[in-house]
Amino acid sequence: MMTPDLRPVVFADLDDTLFQTVAKMTEPPCETRLASVATNGKHSYMTEAQAATVAWLLETTRLIPTTARSSDVLARTTLPFRDFRICSNGGAILDPDGAHDPDWAKHAARVSAAHTDIFSALQDSVVQKTPQHLLRSWFVLEQGIPIYFVVKINEETDAEVLDDAEAICRETVGDKLVFHRNGRNMSFTPAGLTKIDSVKEVLGRLSDRDRRPIWGMGDSLSDLPFMRLCQMIVAPTGSQIGRTRLKE
Repeated sequence: MMTPDLRPVVFADLDDTLFQTVAKMTEPPCETRLASVATNGKHSYMTEAQAATVAWLLETTRLIPTTARSSDVLARTTLPFRDFRICSNGGAILDPDGAHDPDWAKHAARVSAAHTDIFSALQDSVVQKTPQHLLRSWFVLEQGIPIYFVVKINEETDAEVLDDAEAICRETVGDKLVFHRNGRNMSFTPAGLTKIDSVKEVLGRLSDRDRRPIWGMGDSLSDLPFMRLCQMIVAPTGSQIGRTRLKE
């Protein structure tokens, strides 16, 4: 049997990996499997299989959520995370007690400050050149510091609107920010504050990491860089990874 200090470490994305909103479920939601409360009422739930998976992971591994959610939004989940937590696409690392890691917070502040001008230019481009009634945009913040920028089209909006917004944004930022798009949203993150950067940081703090089983779980192509740091990769078959990288 695996000794407690060598339990597998699992870096796991959350949304659309371990739970999802009702609109994406193939079975009716069950209130006993409520995973996260949303301020807009679009709560997230686990399927029966996901709930069993999460229970198994919490019981037998060091489960480290690795999520685009800010620490504030992560706090709305019902899952009892007890280890490190990676938030805001890698822009924040929480210690096992839930406090912001001070060294990583200083790093995030420095990186964000270095991107102030490009962040401002990106925001101005979206506000001035895209139809504001068809999409939303905002900065994800940690302790008041901008970590990454999000553009999301409304549910009834045609995907071509996001195509046009993407072209405008990419022309503005060039290669100065890490771009990702999945479904109805896209994001722009400074290099140094991505999931792969924060996973590398946490891995460096784990004792006996060369002997531990290390798993990476995720649904999005933007998760693959951090997942490649792991010995085992797990992805839902219906996810962006499953649709684009697991074809026969």
